[in-house]
Amino acid sequence: MRTSLLDRMRDRLRAGVALAERRGASAAAIAFGQSESIGCAFESGRLKHAGSQESASYTVAVVLQGRRGVTSGNRLEDIETMVERAIVLARAGSVAHFERYPAPRPFTRVAMHSPSTLALTREGLIGVCGGMVERLRALDAELDINASASRSEREGVVVTSAGLCHESRTTLWGLGAGVQRTAGTDMLFAGSGRSWREVNGFFDPDYIVGEIQRDLDRGARFAVSPEGEVPVYLPPEAFAGFVDQALGGVNGRSVAKGTSPLRGHLGERYFDPGLTIVDTPHIDFCPDAAEVDPAGIPTRPCTIIDGGVIRMFLYDLDTAGLADAEPTGHAGCSPWSPEVLPGDSPSAAMLAGIEDGLYIKSLLGFGQSNIDNGDFSCNVALGFRIRHGELVGRVKNTMIAGNLYECLRRGVRLSSDRDPILRMPHAVLQGIVAHGAPGQAAG
Repeated sequence: MRTSLLDRMRDRLRAGVALAERRGASAAAIAFGQSESIGCAFESGRLKHAGSQESASYTVAVVLQGRRGVTSGNRLEDIETMVERAIVLARAGSVAHFERYPAPRPFTRVAMHSPSTLALTREGLIGVCGGMVERLRALDAELDINASASRSEREGVVVTSAGLCHESRTTLWGLGAGVQRTAGTDMLFAGSGRSWREVNGFFDPDYIVGEIQRDLDRGARFAVSPEGEVPVYLPPEAFAGFVDQALGGVNGRSVAKGTSPLRGHLGERYFDPGLTIVDTPHIDFCPDAAEVDPAGIPTRPCTIIDGGVIRMFLYDLDTAGLADAEPTGHAGCSPWSPEVLPGDSPSAAMLAGIEDGLYIKSLLGFGQSNIDNGDFSCNVALGFRIRHGELVGRVKNTMIAGNLYECLRRGVRLSSDRDPILRMPHAVLQGIVAHGAPGQAAG
């Protein structure tokens, strides 16, 4: 950070919290953050943008007579004014289910800031992106190619009326590319990307190009979609989408409001016995790592699903008060960095064991159905027919439907190998119905 504002803001935030208390607030918190980033973007194979960006902002949250008021701004000299506005808004604000913030407690330090990321230059990022573009263009000169790269640094501090003053410094890089191949009315989209807080082996443009090339090669042939209920093979990035949606069921607010289908099943073996999901917020340099939640509650590794058994629901401070439960240190009642523990079969062996099925790389519209109760019906954006353990061609105009909770309750198979960033295995799920367009034919 070229010019750190933390020393200046620390006392300013404490003064703002004290002002809120003098105005009658039983709880007050002010969070400040500033960031600097550089990046570049290629569109249609050409450099479209290369620049830098700086930002600074803060959020004020108060509890006054059992109601909440929240304001935000980016003019640092207006913090006191925004505190006064938060007090006014609280008089007609939503009900708060807590009265005070908890006193600070010891927390686990996590490495989130790396000089190796700051050493990335704009020129270097442009060169990396340009190299990916050229390699992809060499595969097919007619491809529409996009690529992007970025690195950022952020500093922040949160102060609460309970005495918390938590500071953080983070870095992050991102690298990705995508292509569109058009032949007549057929369009194939393929892409890949990665991000991490430290520059290491994950910063690998060869990996990204290789993933796209693999999908282009697989998509060169067409196959008729299977019909009816078939086994569905999901690589880690696709399986992660299913897991993320299913974890909405352990959201404490949904549980407390009665909208979660998992309510009333705590402690039961609700899912397949092979499924174990843990939250791991203390992995050094992971983009989703966290030391404390916005209320200052320390984060901790925890097991959410253990051998199919629901072990816990997730609560932030406000929702814990609503549900008469203990807060678990989860902002928005969602896991920080969920991962699924591996199974006992290599992914290649799992694929080889499928006689007839569907391999789904990406979906279009997943999560836009009645996903609260697990129902989904969506289009396959990129998928392949499996016959006798091999991918025989890309399917077009294919839809799938099912209930993700039912899919995760029976016959789940998980691979022993996992994506090292997502920490998700490959999966084979049952209970998904596939339906292709009438009259489709293999090309």
